[in-house]
Amino acid sequence: MNTIFANFIQLRMTPTELVLEFGNYFPDRPGVGIPSDYKPDTRVVMNIGNLEALINTLQQAVKTRQTQAVAPTTPRGGGVGFSPPTTGGGGS
Repeated sequence: MNTIFANFIQLRMTPTELVLEFGNYFPDRPGVGIPSDYKPDTRVVMNIGNLEALINTLQQAVKTRQTQAVAPTTPRGGGVGFSPPTTGGGGS
C-alpha cells in the first residue's frame, strides 16, 4: 500500500466517474507556485455508484471525530483511534 501526505485535493466529475486528485503543497519549496498551479501526486478514480457510500462513510467519520472531541475518553489498549475490544454477555 502506498501512503502520501495530502493537504489539498482537486475534485472532478464525469457522468460516470468521480476523480479525486491529492497532493501536498508547501509554499517554501523552491519553484513552487500557488496550490492551483501545483500538480497532484495521486489520482483516485471511482465509479459514481460508489459516491454515496463514500459520502456516508466520511459523514460517519466526522460525526465520530466530533463526538470524541466533545467527550474524550482514556483509551484502554489499542492505539489512537482504536477502541478496545468489548466483552459479549450479560454485564459485569
